[in-house]
Amino acid sequence: MGPGLWAAVLALGLVLEAAWAQPIFPSISNRAFIRECVRVHNEFRRQVVPAASNMRQMSWDAALARTARAWANKCVFKSNTYLSKRYQCHPTFESVGENIWIGSYQIFDVQTAVSAWYKHNIFYNFSLHTCIKKCNHYIQVVWDKSYKLGCAVVFCEEVGGIRNAANFICNYGPAGNFLRRPYKEGVPCSRCSKGDICRYKLCKNAERDKIIYYSRWHPPWEFRIVCDEACITLIVSRALLVFLGLLIAFLIKKHFPDMDMSI
Repeated sequence: MGPGLWAAVLALGLVLEAAWAQPIFPSISNRAFIRECVRVHNEFRRQVVPAASNMRQMSWDAALARTARAWANKCVFKSNTYLSKRYQCHPTFESVGENIWIGSYQIFDVQTAVSAWYKHNIFYNFSLHTCIKKCNHYIQVVWDKSYKLGCAVVFCEEVGGIRNAANFICNYGPAGNFLRRPYKEGVPCSRCSKGDICRYKLCKNAERDKIIYYSRWHPPWEFRIVCDEACITLIVSRALLVFLGLLIAFLIKKHFPDMDMSI
């Protein structure tokens, strides 16, 4: 095998190693990932104690997911600094909420992450509206007026002191806060807004729950080029094609040494 072919094989090996050395998490357009994020949030929202009389059903939002992905790609364990800036995290929501989970990439799944946020309910006293520890993760998961959700998970070599971590972020619209109780206590759906219907203890509204893709909107502060599964597949495919082309040229030259292969 000639030096040119060895160089091609080595280059292909480096590309494949870079592409497959890291775990590939689902993209923000992955339907199974979207369904799971929405399902788990709505499941926790319908099982709050005491029961909620006005809890809205959550549905997916593409713009919030892009914001979650953009911040997750920074691999920093702190809140998005643009959340309080108008229209920096969503084209229509003035306020956007956020929850962050980090952990070893081997143990990540949506249920585990959202459960960790919801379990902060042990620190919150609903009747007194007091918190003995950090409650904002739980408050946001069960905030009655939040009805849109967008999440993303990315691999980080190191974040928050954890190596080879999954960085999972969810953004919510509109945002929750601690100025009041997160919802109104009472018989489920007894205080839904006009035009809502009751679906498994949650207030559902077809117009409110429409999925809007915001095809031309991205966070204005996102500068990094994101390479998702499709991007990685394209890179690997191109590398394979280059390798196969060089291999074919090598075999032809070997078997037909007198053939002129110049162009």
